[in-house]
Amino acid sequence: MIRRAEHGYTLVEFVVALALSGIVAVLVGSLFIGSLSAWRRGRDLRETQLQAVGLVDLMARDIRNAIRATGVTSRPHLVTDDGDPILLLSAKASGAADGSTAWILYLFFPDRGEVLRQVVVASTGGSLETQESRVVGTGIVRISVESADTNGVQVEVEVRRGRATAQARVTASPRNP
Repeated sequence: MIRRAEHGYTLVEFVVALALSGIVAVLVGSLFIGSLSAWRRGRDLRETQLQAVGLVDLMARDIRNAIRATGVTSRPHLVTDDGDPILLLSAKASGAADGSTAWILYLFFPDRGEVLRQVVVASTGGSLETQESRVVGTGIVRISVESADTNGVQVEVEVRRGRATAQARVTASPRNP
């Protein structure tokens, strides 16, 4: 009888191939995890920067649109249910032909890291009612509103999301002092 040569892999060849493919899988996986982590850090940094700049720009716009310099009060002494009043502005009520006054109030909630913007108007009966209320900033760690010069107000915000932190600062004055 003639015996044919058998073809196949030995156990040693199989173990070496398995070890090499395991090393390649670990390298590819670590590269993927590293790039995903870098992408998340970049996204968090971009979001914190947008949040910080957007909030100070909104506050600066409201300050510039205030009726007069005396209508801008940083750190007003107001009693609120919750939240820390950081800025009070007097402005012309939107849609009011009679030139009635509205007040824009910014409240900071340190426990939630949020800034709330409220528009308050005087009703016909003389009481105050909230016309609009919305959250304009999240992830806020610190917000500072101080008088900058004779008519100006300096707003500084620090925002944190994940490990990323961003700061923004602006100084604005009412256009009609």
